[in-house]
Amino acid sequence: MVSKVDINNDGIIDICEFIRMMSLQQNPLITPESQLEDIFRIFDKGHSGFITRDVLRQVMLSLAHPVSEEGLDDLMKRGDRRGEGRLTRSDFIRMMMNRCKEN
Repeated sequence: MVSKVDINNDGIIDICEFIRMMSLQQNPLITPESQLEDIFRIFDKGHSGFITRDVLRQVMLSLAHPVSEEGLDDLMKRGDRRGEGRLTRSDFIRMMMNRCKEN
């Protein structure tokens, strides 16, 4: 299964490859968006409904998508539409889906 979705053949399923894999699922209850919601919930440890820049860094590392400080700033600017320095669940899902469309 890994070889079918590991597009860059690095032996790791990154977030964009994961999203592609989930979009191929036959179960309509399992969608890329629902999987990203689950990821968000895991990292929203305080159940605040938000994740911060530091938490976003942890998310990206855990999803095999290490990101530079500049890249992290860019992600936050694109995702945080209200300029609050944090991402809501919908911000996070939209940002991750858009990030993978760009790649």
